[in-house]
Amino acid sequence: MLSNLSIFFTLSHKKIGLVYFIMGVWSGFVGLGLSMIIRLNMLDPYHNVIPTEVYNFAITSHGIVMIFFFLMPVLIGGFGNYLIPLFTRLDDMKLPRINVFSLWILIPSMVSLMISMYIGAGLGWTFYPPLSSKYFSGSGADYLLISLHLAGLSSMLGALNFIITCHYYFYSIKTNEGILNYNWLFRTPIIVWAYYFTSILLFFSIPVLAGAITMLLFDRNFGTSYFDPTGGGDPIMFQHMFWFFGHPEVYVLILPAFGIVSHICHEVSNKSGPLGYSGMVLAMLSIVILGFIVWAHHMFTVGMDLKSNTFFSAVTALIGIPTGVKVIAWVSMLSSSGLSINSPVVMWLISFIILFTFGGITGLILSCSSVDILLHDSWFVVAHFHYVLSLGSYSGVIISVIWWWPMVTGYSLNDSLLRAHCYISLVGFNLCFAPMHYFGMCGLPRRVCVYENSFSWMSNLSSAGSFISSFSACFFVFILWDSLNNGYKVVGSWRNEGFPVNNMVWPLTYHTTLHCNSVGAGYSPLR
Repeated sequence: MLSNLSIFFTLSHKKIGLVYFIMGVWSGFVGLGLSMIIRLNMLDPYHNVIPTEVYNFAITSHGIVMIFFFLMPVLIGGFGNYLIPLFTRLDDMKLPRINVFSLWILIPSMVSLMISMYIGAGLGWTFYPPLSSKYFSGSGADYLLISLHLAGLSSMLGALNFIITCHYYFYSIKTNEGILNYNWLFRTPIIVWAYYFTSILLFFSIPVLAGAITMLLFDRNFGTSYFDPTGGGDPIMFQHMFWFFGHPEVYVLILPAFGIVSHICHEVSNKSGPLGYSGMVLAMLSIVILGFIVWAHHMFTVGMDLKSNTFFSAVTALIGIPTGVKVIAWVSMLSSSGLSINSPVVMWLISFIILFTFGGITGLILSCSSVDILLHDSWFVVAHFHYVLSLGSYSGVIISVIWWWPMVTGYSLNDSLLRAHCYISLVGFNLCFAPMHYFGMCGLPRRVCVYENSFSWMSNLSSAGSFISSFSACFFVFILWDSLNNGYKVVGSWRNEGFPVNNMVWPLTYHTTLHCNSVGAGYSPLR
């Protein structure tokens, strides 16, 4: 009986990572269902399928579920916990009890979120006062804020665990190489740097969000006026505090995908190491530094002075430089790949680069304060961040699963089904989100479910794309089930033995669930 319950008491980084992954996937389908409610409601411009207040509940919960309970648990808690010890030659994470505590604290956080959905909290995922004040939202908002508090605590503890683990690894390499020898900086896998920088972002941004949420809870329940103008408070201060967390959060969601894509791009290339290794690490460091000083580009319409707008516009545009460095490196590595372009992982890597780059270009457009004033809170903004997150971070999840599935399970994935899934996903993604750019340029506001009848045909096109995307997500789960059910054997592998940076370490004796000794595996459906 105890062995059956071992998953609840385990301190193993791999089991913790798998539980994170399963919880994240479940939450992802909850968020996907909420997005289907949103798109169903947009099918008719005037007659809503659900009441307007329920629509507000759906858009609020959709954003929170996808960010805090899908992408973060899967990319950071799941792949991060599973892979970091393997890349660093460590037996486990250095704080295993804090690691498992950060996992299980997500359960009450999810329960609190579900209660808020049942009661209703239609204040948007940004929680702007006065809409989030006690005068305009009910008790569901309190449960939502408590849920975010617990999720933030989970992320904070997980980030602390990652930072200490990485520092232990850095110290162990430095002492082996010699105190005065800084080659250890260049012996750290890119994927470890990515998770280290992600943890730094979380560790310094989450406390600011926690402070803002605590002040908002006190305003709602204890009579304070931090954000209530009638008592001398300032609602704009909440926006500053929220976006000081909110913008680094975007990079928290994309940096792990950067590290994963950088690693896999190298593994499928014929190069001796990641092109411009130092440049790619410094690019991520630059993104971390700049990410902390651009938060106010979300607030160009609140009445900041011209100098502030100019500063935040310029610094936001600068982020395109380190991002461009990484894109050029990925393209260079893929151009020398020995794999066919029809290989599923290569197809997804190319798709990730193209779609993420397109999302970055629309971000550069929005970085101009004079343009952003016109496009602010329009469907153009929705299209932009979905191209970055839905088509960037989500693609990173798919790439990771395809690449490391044989390592975790010992089974391969059906090559033909993976190609079909890639085509279906790309059609659905672009059909869903590309028309939203046009909506935004025409002035359609986001979070509003009534729109001009002349846009109905394009809105229906976008809804059709969302249904195709939902089908592709279910189809991918079927592909995973097909692999486990049919037991496809892993045949063939690729690995660049000339990699100068520490690569996957295969296997440490403590790691008992590794089934294949290769960094990447072929996906032949042969038995």
